[in-house]
Amino acid sequence: MEGLIVFIGLLVTGFIVVIALEYLPVKFSFSKKQSISSALNDVEQAPEESGVTGIRKTLHPLEAPTQKYAPPKLLKKIKFDLYWGQMDGKYVGWTPIQFLTLQLFLAVCGLIVGSVVFGNVIFTAVIALMGWQYPMLGLSGSAKKLRSQFQGQLPEYIQMISAQMAAGISFEESVRRTTRSESFPAIWMRNVLQMAQGRNLIEQIQYEAFESQLPELVTMGMQLTYLRKGAQQQKLLDDLEEQISATYLSQVNMKAEKIGADLVLPMIIFYFIPFLITVLAVIAYPMISIMGH
Repeated sequence: MEGLIVFIGLLVTGFIVVIALEYLPVKFSFSKKQSISSALNDVEQAPEESGVTGIRKTLHPLEAPTQKYAPPKLLKKIKFDLYWGQMDGKYVGWTPIQFLTLQLFLAVCGLIVGSVVFGNVIFTAVIALMGWQYPMLGLSGSAKKLRSQFQGQLPEYIQMISAQMAAGISFEESVRRTTRSESFPAIWMRNVLQMAQGRNLIEQIQYEAFESQLPELVTMGMQLTYLRKGAQQQKLLDDLEEQISATYLSQVNMKAEKIGADLVLPMIIFYFIPFLITVLAVIAYPMISIMGH
């Protein structure tokens, strides 16, 4: 019975942490930034001036040592997920260093809680792993979902631009008109237009495409180079739309084959382990106590 009470207490604590992480981040803005990536890094450059509060302000002293020893590949992956996750409202205003610091902090909290409550190496390691993985699972899941929707909507969006250009409208004006829709590519392009004030639109699209690390956008950015050199604009966009559609369909088929493997870790952490703890607390512990008497 005592184990069940401890388990319920851990669940309540986890719920409080979830609520805190959902509502503490500050508001994110694209205004007056040179690029989307610079907007994502704005808090890192001036954490106090940008109004950082809550858990990020508390963890700010730990960011320097984290940045010193953080693996570049891990930071690159986190930046990639933050780029897309923040468009879906996850960890708005966070930087890769802040996010990694949060992961380390929750992992250390898991080690302390596991050591004090259970005093068992296995349970302690599991709780620490849960603390480390929880932020990443939430961010990666949101980023993957948005990227998948973005990739699915991108061919149709390019087709809309091509249709506008077929009516004799310039590329820049076609882009501006198509950004009035609420699809994710339109929202992304609307933000790019906001960044491109006073700059060349195609160069800004190319820059943001490479910053996003999304293969479809990188391909689009490279193709736009030929658009600037006077290639047949409508045919170029039609070919680009067909290429991106084919790539997206092949990726969907590959993801369908890998979905089973991707679900293994979340199922172990959020289903099997809580189920095992509940069984041990409700059934095994009383039986062991009775046998001991």
